[in-house]
Amino acid sequence: MAEERWHELCRLVEIDDGLPVWEEAGAWTTEKLRFWHRYLETTTTAMVGNPCWPGGVVYVDLFVGAGVCRLKDSGKRIPGSVLIAAHTAKPFARIIACEAAPELAQACRARLNNTLVGNRCDVLTGDCNQCIQDIVKLIPKRSLTLSFVDPKGLDAKFSTIAKLGERRRADLVVLFADAYDIARNVEQHYRHDRDSKLDQVLGPDSRWRERLDQLPSSSGANKRKLFRLIYEEQLRKHLGYLYIRHKAIKSPNGPIYTLVYASKHKLGLKFWDEAIKKEASGQRTFTFPE
Repeated sequence: MAEERWHELCRLVEIDDGLPVWEEAGAWTTEKLRFWHRYLETTTTAMVGNPCWPGGVVYVDLFVGAGVCRLKDSGKRIPGSVLIAAHTAKPFARIIACEAAPELAQACRARLNNTLVGNRCDVLTGDCNQCIQDIVKLIPKRSLTLSFVDPKGLDAKFSTIAKLGERRRADLVVLFADAYDIARNVEQHYRHDRDSKLDQVLGPDSRWRERLDQLPSSSGANKRKLFRLIYEEQLRKHLGYLYIRHKAIKSPNGPIYTLVYASKHKLGLKFWDEAIKKEASGQRTFTFPE
């Protein structure tokens, strides 16, 4: 059923509506968004209308873009994360999105207005790290929040993630730029700046410089694993996310980033595992060992 709905969503956006799209999407973007689609379908089917959440199930997207992506290689248009959320079989009580680029935020708002849940949607224009207080004010009390944090690089501060999960159940999927940003740039751009973007992403007391120096080998694979482990430890230690999974997303040239899923309840982990157990091709995924 989820796969059929994915193809329906792709058909909905295949005709150019004249609005801006995100042009930089690689083929791996489809894999990421199909995982997210399956997760949202599974979770909303189980949780929308559940009396445990009188405030409903709420969707939050911190780097929403224009709502439609165009793949670089094929030119194919696919639905962005927020349009996926707007078309779940059981609708969200509220959809809250943030986008820094005004033209993309305007396009996203226009596309959401054309959906059946347009009156439930808020699109904020600005840097989510600066707008996070306004974002969380829109989240109803006693709701379950599903949050998609999909920056281009090291742009989602740890303090911003902390605000999302403060005094509420907020399950997260975070794009963690371990390969194309951290592993490549850690020595040149981040090591000597104590308030670097990497420090702001990893949060307080991460001790990443000390731990990097202790690595037996400074290979790209070892760096990626170290920083992903540090990030997961920080989510557990500071924010109380006890149930965490990671999924490497690869291009033909190798890993480019990792999706980190985090929940405060084991049921969330069950839903995520169900969503990623098969690739789009039908092949089972491989979860990398710790």
